[in-house]
Amino acid sequence: MFSKLFLSFSPAKKIAFTAVFLALSVVANAFVDIDISPNNKLTFTYFVCFYAAYLLGAAPAFLIGFAGDGIGFLIKPSGIYWLFGLTLGVYAFLTGLILHYLPVRGKYAPYVKCAVALIACYALITVCLNSVVNYYYVKLILYHGDYTKTFWVYLAGRLGIQSAVYAVNAAACFVALPVVLRVPLFVPRERPVKREGK
Repeated sequence: MFSKLFLSFSPAKKIAFTAVFLALSVVANAFVDIDISPNNKLTFTYFVCFYAAYLLGAAPAFLIGFAGDGIGFLIKPSGIYWLFGLTLGVYAFLTGLILHYLPVRGKYAPYVKCAVALIACYALITVCLNSVVNYYYVKLILYHGDYTKTFWVYLAGRLGIQSAVYAVNAAACFVALPVVLRVPLFVPRERPVKREGK
């Protein structure tokens, strides 16, 4: 549930890295967005959660996705409810599991894992889970139960915009990956083993 890098950190460093990613998640949720339509925004929350999962692991990434969305909503309320934060947390958690437990080795392993995580999360989170949550948000909260479109009609209309938003985040993840792989800070170090003295 935690990356090797995260486990190699001291307790203070674990808190600091989690806090930095949580702050980035809040900023991405509350301040860095472009309105595409009344119900759709281009944000970089997927990007932040992807790298939280890559560097810290599934468990911290879930917290960062879920809490970042909730705190972002408190700072800048926009009618979105807590289930969106839950879907973002699940996205981060699933990404972390794939990135750290997919048994792929070799020079291109980080890129293969990145591709698998992004494709799997697109299918399971963006297309399925997030679309169901968004549909019921529109139906129950925006239209007070009087929304007449079926889920499949809604999905067909939503998928183009959401796919574009996801594609921008996925492209950003791939572009940043070679840079992240070269940063010495992000290479896990073995913690020194304390030896019994005389």
